[in-house]
Amino acid sequence: MKPPSLLDLTVEQQNVIALPFHGSHLITGVPGAGKTVTAIYRAWALATAGRDVALVTHSNLLHQYLAQMAPDLTEAVNVTTYHRWIRNFWRRQFGADPPQTDEDGWNYDWIEMQRDCILRRVRSSAHLVIDEGQNLPVAFYQLCRILGVGVTVCADENQRIGDDQSTVSEIRRALVVRTDPLVLRENRRNSREIAMLASEFHEETEGEIALPTRAGRTPTVLKVPSLEDLLAGVYRYFNAHPQRSIGIICRSTILLREIQSELTHIGLAKHTQAYVNDDRYRNTVDFSTRPIRIVSTASMKGLEFDSVFVPDLDGYTEDPTSVAARLDFFVLCTRAREDLYFAYRGLREPDILSSIPESLLHRHPD
Repeated sequence: MKPPSLLDLTVEQQNVIALPFHGSHLITGVPGAGKTVTAIYRAWALATAGRDVALVTHSNLLHQYLAQMAPDLTEAVNVTTYHRWIRNFWRRQFGADPPQTDEDGWNYDWIEMQRDCILRRVRSSAHLVIDEGQNLPVAFYQLCRILGVGVTVCADENQRIGDDQSTVSEIRRALVVRTDPLVLRENRRNSREIAMLASEFHEETEGEIALPTRAGRTPTVLKVPSLEDLLAGVYRYFNAHPQRSIGIICRSTILLREIQSELTHIGLAKHTQAYVNDDRYRNTVDFSTRPIRIVSTASMKGLEFDSVFVPDLDGYTEDPTSVAARLDFFVLCTRAREDLYFAYRGLREPDILSSIPESLLHRHPD
């Protein structure tokens, strides 16, 4: 989980860190190009220069990952979530919670918030470095501009998951960024084989995606008789590769809990941790221990694992040609560094993968 040293960053990443410390800036790039690492170093550089800086992301799990990845770099940085930053800022300025449009408290009345800040002439000298910025709403960026907050945004609209999200062009307009986005082009995460499979689900039409040079094993789809058989395979894989991090990525919380229970039953409890959004342990994920991590597709953004297992391929029943389905699968594939396994239990391979050629996907019958 340790990030590369400053000297090991690419020239493109170095250019992001060296951007002016005033104003707003937009960075984009392919999955695995190091946007998260770049965001951490950018926040560190701003803090070293004495700026009031917060490193912000939408996901609570990614927030914990960022805080633990490089504690020496983020010691002087407020690593937080988007919701926490908004609420803390509003309470300091207005002595109350921000106005909301729902009872759950996750949706804000942006028009009222913008009006209050304009009428009271509220300003801020803070600088926000935002990772996975495509998952924040456009109205948040508009509020930042009203407040005079400097923002460095790392975003990739090909990795949008969820309803409240922004395109790169929308972020650029909201922050009035007059320069073109800086682009990180080199995928330093995935093996070439994983990147080739992921590119089958990529919707970008402008130019070709540069593939990594590092070779690895071809991703595999497994037909398994039961979940227990699959997890027995995970058990053997873990024993063969005890130093690797393993991500088991599920679509449902029910399955996530079932997998956690079964891994406990077969003796992997001390090596396993699960993240559930409403769980009382949701803020205590430790990325330095327990290398088997069970997460949902809703929480996988920004994370990476040496090896990824997808246990519920049967659950991907939506139209495989739809943009949303392809984007979800693109993000899913690019979480894996070395090995990628899909499993299904039905009579036939789900449509989402059935058209992928054998050269890109190894089929392993039961």
